[in-house]
Amino acid sequence: MKAVKKIMLIIVWITLSGCTYTFPEVDSPTAGSADFTKIISVGNSITSGYANGALYDEGQEFSFVNILAGQVNLVTPITYNQPNINSPVGYSGTLPDGTPMGRLILVNPDNPFPSPIIPGDAFNETYIGDKSAINNFGVPGLRLIDVDITGYALENPYFKRFAMDVNSSSVLGDAVAANSTFFTFWLGNNDVLGFATAGASGNPDGDGSSSDDLISSTLFNQKYEPIVSELIANGAKGVIANIPNVTDIPFFTTVPIDLIYFDNSDPADTLLMYQLNQDYQSYNQGLKEAQNNNDIDQDEADSREIVFKAGNNGVLIFDESLTDLTSQGLASIRMATTDDLLTIYAALVVGQDLGDGLLGTEIPLPDQYTLTPDEQAMVLARTTEFNDIIQATVNNHAESLALVDINAIFKEFAESGVDINGSGLTASIFPPFSGFSLDGVHPNPRGAAYITNQFIEAINNKFGAIIPLTNPNNYPGNELPVLP
Repeated sequence: MKAVKKIMLIIVWITLSGCTYTFPEVDSPTAGSADFTKIISVGNSITSGYANGALYDEGQEFSFVNILAGQVNLVTPITYNQPNINSPVGYSGTLPDGTPMGRLILVNPDNPFPSPIIPGDAFNETYIGDKSAINNFGVPGLRLIDVDITGYALENPYFKRFAMDVNSSSVLGDAVAANSTFFTFWLGNNDVLGFATAGASGNPDGDGSSSDDLISSTLFNQKYEPIVSELIANGAKGVIANIPNVTDIPFFTTVPIDLIYFDNSDPADTLLMYQLNQDYQSYNQGLKEAQNNNDIDQDEADSREIVFKAGNNGVLIFDESLTDLTSQGLASIRMATTDDLLTIYAALVVGQDLGDGLLGTEIPLPDQYTLTPDEQAMVLARTTEFNDIIQATVNNHAESLALVDINAIFKEFAESGVDINGSGLTASIFPPFSGFSLDGVHPNPRGAAYITNQFIEAINNKFGAIIPLTNPNNYPGNELPVLP
């Protein structure tokens, strides 16, 4: 079938009405009851400085822990070493012909969307610095359940670069061996994130054997406190962060659900819309028969009806929570509503002609591109369970640990943004006010500086320290779109 498919991605410039963030006068910097002589950081890609879909030089320079170390240096002179990637453009995979792709940039000012720089840098497999002097143990892809696995470097090329021993090191073991006096610890995000970004297509009560698993609360509970206990065993104090609701990040909030657009003045669009509605008549009739047979109720029948109209329409998706009517020849499909979330990659595939139909209209969008309300609830419930475990660990070691309630902070940030000395910062990827990099998951430098201040405030409040805040406005945001 020949047809013109139009996909609209609408960029909204947000006027902030959220909280105002100012910088009060502070007393002379002091460490309080904390000892910052040797700081280490244990975490995942956010700790490493990963941004715009890649680990590259500028992202590492503006990792939130590197910014934090700079502010702590105003209190106690310290050295903070990161396993520098030495990659100006970064590596985010390869094209089919083997050409490396680099970090993401915004392309096409009229309808900007993230695209990789081509060519990018080849992945730098070698760290030439002193591995015994590393302070930043942030590893892209690291989950809580991975941090104490010996030989993890054989699975993760980012850790392989700086592991003390490729075969026998664990991230935790190398971090503990650094013998810190203070640490930051932020893990657990990826134990939820992999499941969510895969459209909840993995094991909802997993053991971590797949990166798409939603890790079970039992396993998370068995791991969390013993891991933290090893970091404080030598008397070190630290600050840990809990887990934000990952469905609040731009990876899930950038792409609208009504990507399907039909122009009533366009004969090709009008014809396609008519043909689609004809094709779905038998499906809709089957829903009415299922309702008459009391297999589904009126609400479900209405929610599953597929009718395309002029203007914007929700994409066609699978929904496993729907009543199974396959025995009646009816698939578990419906049109997306505002209660659904589409991943950022959905905009790249909706409307593709797969040969036997257009994706999102004739063929439902694959599960990995969507999060239905039931799937969102599953992710939120597990995040809450993990955060309860983190809170209990902090309570059990109250003298040694400060908590950054990043879950509450991100919730407010996602809802209304912040005003920082008259300049806005929002939970979006589009300049000029964006706080996230273009991958929709990791902060950009301005966002990283904002996160840094949340850690500083938690440290100051807990340990009576006076670490000066940094000004996020002094850090670069996302670049403006470029021509294709």
